[in-house]
Amino acid sequence: MTHSHDFALDVAATARHFALTEATVRSYLRAGRLPGVRLKGERKTSWHHVWEVERGPTPRSANRQAYQLPLLSKSGLANRLSTSVRTVEGWLECGMPTRNVFSNVRIAPTDAETWLAHTCGLSETSAAVLRALLRE
Repeated sequence: MTHSHDFALDVAATARHFALTEATVRSYLRAGRLPGVRLKGERKTSWHHVWEVERGPTPRSANRQAYQLPLLSKSGLANRLSTSVRTVEGWLECGMPTRNVFSNVRIAPTDAETWLAHTCGLSETSAAVLRALLRE
């Protein structure tokens, strides 16, 4: 049997990307909420399936590498930018894009960077600093 997807993501990598526990990812795979396969006793999924369960547009081929970076929770984004969760919630209310995973609000670093740079009118230098903070 051949698959049209590259099942390269194991449970640990998927959990890191979604900012979830490995147990949660395993349960989503077992329940079929996250499509995947079992290869040599290990559950695996593909980027295609990961992006399929994220409530957001599927990344175009030019952007795919940026969308493979681990997603940030609200508190994760707040910590990276040394701000409060309430501030991040305000940004979300003002339209910062999310890539929600099941019932969890998650933010792609590239989306946060683009939205903040545009919304706040950051200079190229400030945008570069923001990019470094979000992608560390």
